[in-house]
Amino acid sequence: MKRESIQVAMRKGISILLVVIAGFSLLWLGTDGFRAYTAETARFIHLQREQPELPMATLIDSEGENFRIDDIKGKYLLLTFMYTACGDLCPVLESNFAEIYNGIPKEVLGDEVLMLSISFDPERDTPETLKTYGNYYGADGIAWKMVTIQDVKELKDVLDTLEVIVIPNEYGGYEHNSAFYVINPDGKLTNIFDFQRPQSVLTYLDAVL
Repeated sequence: MKRESIQVAMRKGISILLVVIAGFSLLWLGTDGFRAYTAETARFIHLQREQPELPMATLIDSEGENFRIDDIKGKYLLLTFMYTACGDLCPVLESNFAEIYNGIPKEVLGDEVLMLSISFDPERDTPETLKTYGNYYGADGIAWKMVTIQDVKELKDVLDTLEVIVIPNEYGGYEHNSAFYVINPDGKLTNIFDFQRPQSVLTYLDAVL
């Protein structure tokens, strides 16, 4: 009886071990090697694998000048998505973007790297508003531009392509996600970085330039 009890216990132990291994394997596959713990991390991984091309859109900068995405191909583009009336997430995002701006060698800025802070609130974020906002964070309006996209469809295409979530809230603002987006000279998204880790963008640029 004792031997049978030991055998039963061993069989149960092996069954539990197999269940644990199976669960571990599923978790590994489902989280891309344990990297996709959150929906936002999963979004980063998905986009970096797909490398979507930035759709065509007309951008309007803080000087009221229009330019097209095609006009700035051939450079690395660093993008953020924000709106100037944002009082919580965007100030952190743009302050960290300023850290990136100040950390990029001046001979590279503008020629090889262009930084765009794109407002998804074109009705309120006029060129004048964007200029004031840019001045606050130290954007020069040349290598680092505050811009918006006034065409509703073009704006939606850009947001959808990069999976930027923008949801109006009850206070007249927006709930949105934030990150640093890197578009390569061919116009394709190659990297997304956590907006709280500006140094990681500088390290990346140092490696590719």
